[in-house]
Amino acid sequence: MRQTRIDLSLPRLRKFPFNIPAIRKLKRMEFHPAVTFFIGENGTGKSTLLEAIAVKCAFSTAGGWKRGMTDDLQLSSELHRHLTLSRRAYPSDGWFLRAESFHNIATEIDERGIDYGYGGKSLHAQSHGEAFLALLINRLQGGGIYLFDEPEAACS
Repeated sequence: MRQTRIDLSLPRLRKFPFNIPAIRKLKRMEFHPAVTFFIGENGTGKSTLLEAIAVKCAFSTAGGWKRGMTDDLQLSSELHRHLTLSRRAYPSDGWFLRAESFHNIATEIDERGIDYGYGGKSLHAQSHGEAFLALLINRLQGGGIYLFDEPEAACS
């Protein structure tokens, strides 16, 4: 299985997000075919980079499935414009899970009357942790691209 790779061509700007040291120094990133984790202290650019990758993969900035949800969050940066994604195939399935906007996504799913396999129960009718687990078990079946920003929020 060929790895997904990101190449960056960043401008030499001193404004966010180009002034974040980890992003400023990043030129290329290769992802393991199964799973890749971004780990680091608060403020190091993990969420900013993940959002840019999600936007480049055609996800809403708010999260949800590909081209499925409305953008209720503003883009936090222009970083996605400077990314080039290289991958072998474009998965047909995917999800961008943002802990900060998961409640809004669950609301939109309910309002649209969508049941794409969330366990047959509204995500709002479950605890925060149960709703995340319902998404993981029932909706994400593999073979797609799944981007999770702070999924540990459901563990508290």
